[in-house]
Amino acid sequence: MKIIHRSLGALLLASLTLLVGVSSCRKDDPATKTEHTLRVLSSDHNFTAAGGTGTITLAEGGFTAKSEASWITLGATEGTKVTFTVAPFTEPATRTGLIILTRGDETQQVAISQLGAYSYVSDLESAYTIERKGGTIELTLVGDIRPSEVKIEGLPEWASFKVEGKKLLLTVESTNVFQREANLTLKLSDLYSKSFRLIQSYGPLGYDAVLGDYTLTYISTYKGETKTADVKLIADQAKKAFILQGLAADIPVAFEEKTNTLTIKPQELAKPQGVTASLILASYAGWFPGADGKATGDLTWGADYTYSATWDAVSIEHPVFPFVPSEAAKKRGHHGLHFFLFEGGNYKSAYSGTTGIHTILEFSLTKK
Repeated sequence: MKIIHRSLGALLLASLTLLVGVSSCRKDDPATKTEHTLRVLSSDHNFTAAGGTGTITLAEGGFTAKSEASWITLGATEGTKVTFTVAPFTEPATRTGLIILTRGDETQQVAISQLGAYSYVSDLESAYTIERKGGTIELTLVGDIRPSEVKIEGLPEWASFKVEGKKLLLTVESTNVFQREANLTLKLSDLYSKSFRLIQSYGPLGYDAVLGDYTLTYISTYKGETKTADVKLIADQAKKAFILQGLAADIPVAFEEKTNTLTIKPQELAKPQGVTASLILASYAGWFPGADGKATGDLTWGADYTYSATWDAVSIEHPVFPFVPSEAAKKRGHHGLHFFLFEGGNYKSAYSGTTGIHTILEFSLTKK
């Protein structure tokens, strides 16, 4: 690996000037007639990107030292000497830090300069996300870099890289899993080492992938046996939402494609043929114990009492949608949905339709 040398002469000159300045401090102050004795005799000032250790030597002991830079670590102070360590540097720009020496009212500053690494990756980000169909991430290499110097540690089997000229090409294969990621470390010889995350997400299932036959899993009352039913999600007229078929009546189901989320909202449904009462799909407590410990059959069809399910991201071929109540429904102790007939301002009866399924609690959908 090559290190920047073009500014080394200037740094040496600046350091020599500083050293001469701090080494000629033993003189009388004409105002106070006080002799200044905190004198730096020698110091290591300049370091390459690899870092290293250095020593500052003073004329006399009895002083304290403090580093003003996080990348300069002080070592032991013994007699007239203090040692320090400069950490490796992976950025291209030169940096300068100070070591402050103090004894009584006297202070001296020693400047430590470090050249930047000449070889590096331009604008490397902390994380890169790529879609499910895969693709290539293109990184720009700066400096005189041989392909054999480029290494990526932690590279998974579904990713590979190659160097073409000044480009590092990181290629990711297509995937059928919801999300996978890897923590990678990019190295250019021993001086440049940077870590970043590689994330590949399946993303939205897509409208057409959600259409189809499902198994509904549910209970119909508190501590009731688990039941299943064959149902379908079919396209609505606008092909932006769905209709859930197979229960007492068809239910509109909203769909948020970006988050793979289905939502059912309590509402008044179309009246079945020959029925005069209103048909209501309500949010229902289902005789679960309430906050006071008492079982309740409370129900409502307010718009805030929704039930939503986001794809569990386990299977793409057989996605599962576990429905959970909204915060409003949870606070009211509700656990599912209930079909009933409403007439004259009163609850008339449960409505089972032709399927006999009028109540679904703690329910989920699994695509066949």
